[in-house]
Amino acid sequence: MVIAVISPAEPARAELARALDRETTDSFDWDAAWEQAEERAREEQRLLEKARQVNEGELEFLGSEPDPDGARMHKRLRLDRESLETGWAEMHQCHDNLDPAPAVQIVFNPERTRNIRITSREGVGMAKVDGPSVQMREIERGARLCVNARVLAIEPHPTAAGYQVENGPFMRRFLDGYYPMHVRLALDWPAGLLAFADSTPPAQPGLSIETRPDGLRLDAHFEGRLVSRLHLLPGPALNGGEE
Repeated sequence: MVIAVISPAEPARAELARALDRETTDSFDWDAAWEQAEERAREEQRLLEKARQVNEGELEFLGSEPDPDGARMHKRLRLDRESLETGWAEMHQCHDNLDPAPAVQIVFNPERTRNIRITSREGVGMAKVDGPSVQMREIERGARLCVNARVLAIEPHPTAAGYQVENGPFMRRFLDGYYPMHVRLALDWPAGLLAFADSTPPAQPGLSIETRPDGLRLDAHFEGRLVSRLHLLPGPALNGGEE
């Protein structure tokens, strides 16, 4: 709830000031008092407008360039023939430019994540693995934390030939709002093992996908909750039986 102070019109303001002034001392600065009240009203209006602009979780891609000092995440998955059989792959993930806060947690899906290890941290007073999460304390502005883990990364596609790699939901959430985030996802595989077919959501302003014989790169700048689903097909190395 926002309580806004509404300023009276100038004539009413002057009349009210004169009436009140007759009952108080002449030394009181009514102009300064009203200016303070009006400034509070303007600040309440700014807060109200900001509250209206906070994203409530709906995905919105941002066509503008990401803020170089803004929050971003890099995630790399290494797929091989064993991954195609078991679904599991090695993951390396870094969170850069974390928001300053007394406490932050990064939560992973417990059914799809194993053996989480913190590999490095900067500007984080304390960090520890707690089950499927990483708990951090005393986070400074611009802090960085990197982890390795074993993740269930690739599965048979549910409705088409080939495979699906699902990642997310990615989000940057604070209190009841979602704020801009920059995510870079890299998939690596032996050249020719897999080939990119399509993605959900598709490439668009704010979401780019670059493909090559030995992997792909996804770059997303967005607000809200992003779930990426990449459709991959067997490549010539699988079809031809070559590594």
